[in-house]
Amino acid sequence: MKLLNTKEKFTLISVATALMLLAASVVTAAPTKENAEIEKVRQGISKLVSGRPVSSITTSPIPGVYEVMIGTQIFYVSADGKYLMSGKLFDIETRTDLTTPKLSKVKAEAIESIGEENMLIFAPKDYKYTVTVFTDIDCGYCRKLHAEIDQYNAKGIRVRYLMFPRAGVGSPSYQKAVNVWCADDRNQALTRSKAGETLEEKQCKNPVADEYALGQMVGVTGTPAIFLADGELVPGYVPADRMESILKEKAQP
Repeated sequence: MKLLNTKEKFTLISVATALMLLAASVVTAAPTKENAEIEKVRQGISKLVSGRPVSSITTSPIPGVYEVMIGTQIFYVSADGKYLMSGKLFDIETRTDLTTPKLSKVKAEAIESIGEENMLIFAPKDYKYTVTVFTDIDCGYCRKLHAEIDQYNAKGIRVRYLMFPRAGVGSPSYQKAVNVWCADDRNQALTRSKAGETLEEKQCKNPVADEYALGQMVGVTGTPAIFLADGELVPGYVPADRMESILKEKAQP
């Protein structure tokens, strides 16, 4: 066994130190480069969406392209901040939509943030599923859906209503939603109002304007707009039987 002399020991120590310093420089260089690119992306996107806060900027599966989340929208921006792509990103090999699940998750979180205390809930004693419906008192298909609320509940589907007066805040439909919210029995008032009954006009502290704004944020353009628990949107009127099939299919592993 050969013993190292002082010079050889010093050389090994020097090499080891150099390797450690090199590794450290690589570790610190990467974040610095990434941070610089993120700043360019932030500056670039700000020119198009001035005044709208950027939720996150993260690397995307495409080298040199960053994923930018603004509210419930996703954009893909080049690392130099010069080019923006809007749309869905697909993994060709696996045929997987990489964008929609992320958007759905953000929308589900936004809906949950309003709190069930601000929803009108029609639920059976025991339920298997929950859907959240943005509804308009005067919407014909919303009324058709609500006419099946007992069928929904019988199939173990809990329905959470959020108000979305399509004509906007201050409209007659908006006031009808407020009348429902300010009634002593809100669920009964909603059923009566959807049946065409004119309720007593009332004013009280209510979440209708906030729910309308939330609907716009998560992409509601018509009613009824049915959101599943994972944030997926099922637009329009869906019969109870069909909804049960959709939910059963989603529940399968």
